[in-house]
Amino acid sequence: ISLSDHFFTNLQVSLLARTGISQGSKEISLLQVSSDPSMYIEVENEITTVGGAKLSRLKCNREGKEWETVLTSQILSAAGSCEVVSVACEKRTLSVFSASGRRLLPPIVLHSPISTLHCTGFYIMALTTAATLSVWNVRKQSVVVKDESLQTILAGSETTVSQILLTQHGIPVMNMSDGRAYCFNPSLSSWNLISDKQETLAQCADFRSSLPSQEAMLCSGPLAIIQGRMSNSGRQAAKLFSMPHLVQQETTTAYLESQVASALALQSSHEYRHWLLIYARYLVKEGFEYRLRELCKDLLGPVHSSSGSQWESTVVGLRKRDLLKELLPVIGQNLRFQRLFTEYQEQLDILKDK
Repeated sequence: ISLSDHFFTNLQVSLLARTGISQGSKEISLLQVSSDPSMYIEVENEITTVGGAKLSRLKCNREGKEWETVLTSQILSAAGSCEVVSVACEKRTLSVFSASGRRLLPPIVLHSPISTLHCTGFYIMALTTAATLSVWNVRKQSVVVKDESLQTILAGSETTVSQILLTQHGIPVMNMSDGRAYCFNPSLSSWNLISDKQETLAQCADFRSSLPSQEAMLCSGPLAIIQGRMSNSGRQAAKLFSMPHLVQQETTTAYLESQVASALALQSSHEYRHWLLIYARYLVKEGFEYRLRELCKDLLGPVHSSSGSQWESTVVGLRKRDLLKELLPVIGQNLRFQRLFTEYQEQLDILKDK
């Protein structure tokens, strides 16, 4: 966002502020988002000249607590969260301050001028005019995403970026003008397609009978924000489409697996648990024993400790065996799976007694 000589804004209002990236013949339309609506930032450029250098002033007010500092370059963009405040200057530098105004690290030098800036918690995301993306964890003073190009998700189309989100776990999300949404997966060092509003699976999936209640669909989190009401479409699928039961099974299973995988990529524990339980109920209802057994096996892990085991006991901060305890009563409701239920319940009991 290009700031005038004197700029004062509630960062919540900055949702309305738009900026553009020039990328050849493409222009990327972006949305500026702040995670702390109670924060006010005031920028005053060129307040005075000292030794030939023009000073700029940064003021921050959050819940009545105010601080200010000066920088030796014109401020072009500002963003804040409950933990940090970040400003980008015309010399391609990025300065980071604590919630009380302490400088947390020397200015970061960007490869290209800033286009948009976001802060969530201790995470800072910078998108440059060269369409490269970086995310830093200020608390750990480490990089999460390093100069990642958006060319991968823009190449070969007239698609533009319509909205940018930064999750509380530092995962950047790009909503595109064609209805698709991507997140960058730091572990895989790749872009993941996590939502597509034109996706046929979402239109055909029918998992209404696997919902414990109407309120079950009211699951909040980054995936729900990205998809909007699209995740509810499966509830009307039976009314809109007539298809063979086998095809209905396949599309619903594929859709639910996609939801679980997307929640995992976003590191959204609440949504991961939500979709995993719906998926498990659907597997039980439709009698998919192989998938159900594989899921239970992964959640249980090795009963006897082994130094060579690669099994992780948690997933997105949730204990896998606690998830299995939630699944087993659902499995036990189907008489066909009584043997599976008994097998894993006994193994959980063995682990409990150890």
